[in-house]
Amino acid sequence: MTKKILAAVGVLLLILALIPVFLPSHFTLSRSIQIKAPVGVVFSKLTDLNEYVKWNPFPEGDPSNKNKVTGNGLNSFLTWQGDKTGEGKMLISGIEPDSRISVKMDFYKPMAAEAMVYWATKSNQDSTTELTWSYEQDLTYFNRYWGLFMDAMMGQHFEKGLVNFKGMIESIK
Repeated sequence: MTKKILAAVGVLLLILALIPVFLPSHFTLSRSIQIKAPVGVVFSKLTDLNEYVKWNPFPEGDPSNKNKVTGNGLNSFLTWQGDKTGEGKMLISGIEPDSRISVKMDFYKPMAAEAMVYWATKSNQDSTTELTWSYEQDLTYFNRYWGLFMDAMMGQHFEKGLVNFKGMIESIK
């Protein structure tokens, strides 16, 4: 009986170790929203991480979260630390005026990882702007399991953040 249990556990562990071979090694998440404001107004708020702190949905529910913004525009960065949000840094690594901002994400705690965030803006003929918030991350072998749940875990935060940003921009008179 003990040998059968050990054999079953061994087979189960082998299966769990092999499943990531068949899972994607790259994760991409993207959400968009229409904002009633010209692209220049939208874009200027995206290049200032002091503004990001105002609409960022991730620290909600973590009163211990602390942010520090250094600089403005290209190469500016934000560091964060909190009991629930963990610890990390985001750096504006690229700016294509009125088009796209690239943000390098470094996560330190609870788990070390790197990712890229992109904020892309597109001017519409009706003086509105489409804002797309995207996230891309290469997943290590066993972290590919997380890739199965990341859209469900993060997508709602992206949607809330976009709604927060839209409200902030559209309230500007």
